[in-house]
Amino acid sequence: METENEREKTAGRFFQIFKPQLLVGAVIVLAAAVIVLAVLVARQDSSTTEAVAVVNGEEITRDELFETMYSLSGTEALDELVTRELIEQEAVAKGIVVNNEDIDAEIKTIVDENFNGSEEELQSVLEYYGITMDSLRNDARLNLLIEKLAEQRIDISEEKARQFFEDNSDLFDQPEEIEARHILVETEGEAVEVTARLNEGEDFAALAQEYSTDQSNKDEGGYLGYFGRGEMVEQFEIAAFNLDVGEISEPVATEFGYHIVEILDRREEEKAVYEEVSDEVFEMMADEQMNEEINLILQELHEKAEIEYLL
Repeated sequence: METENEREKTAGRFFQIFKPQLLVGAVIVLAAAVIVLAVLVARQDSSTTEAVAVVNGEEITRDELFETMYSLSGTEALDELVTRELIEQEAVAKGIVVNNEDIDAEIKTIVDENFNGSEEELQSVLEYYGITMDSLRNDARLNLLIEKLAEQRIDISEEKARQFFEDNSDLFDQPEEIEARHILVETEGEAVEVTARLNEGEDFAALAQEYSTDQSNKDEGGYLGYFGRGEMVEQFEIAAFNLDVGEISEPVATEFGYHIVEILDRREEEKAVYEEVSDEVFEMMADEQMNEEINLILQELHEKAEIEYLL
């Protein structure tokens, strides 16, 4: 069963799902909006002097509750709703439509990239924040609408792409990387025991599942994937990069314990050639322009809109 700690870590990724240029903190803000508007409705339907709490004989009224909630988050929540309405109106004016298939694909991307492909993990996070799937789908729809509005304004020429590559070629170079797996244990004695069993021909993955304290990868046989220099702690990196493919290290002591490392593959550093990475160049430039255009669109929509705040 998922612990509170694990759920909070998973939930923390929720706020990295949507592009920050679109609707920063949309989920939190709209949750606040729902609360504020619910209180407003309740305020209209009943006496504003009705007590909602009594503290040592002193009443806190419904009106005081609403005023405090609105002062804390109501303005931000209302601005968020205004922004969403502006996006909706602009999409209608430009004839832009997002269908259910588009939303399904966006949700699948969210699940794959942020929740390890687990819809159950996503549902857990939604429940943690009290958010419905319908609300998430609507956020995804708005995200797609503003992206489609921005796409209409993106223009990248071959000349600009080549210049971008020349100015940023290091972004496309293949750095030196190794593919590795490891077994992490707490004591030197355990490390020596595991190393001896490996030298006798026992299976690395099976021993990782039996011994390793690294919960993030022990069930995958200690698999770490590919990584470059500067991504691991110094002692681990030095030992790993000095190994040949297929070689297993002696125990390596770090602040986390003792590691036994095996190198599975090595990629040498390689300079990028434009013709081979041109698709990546265009994609990176498009993403950069997308962010800029989204910000500009939102700014322009607010500047030309007639907005009257009644609260």
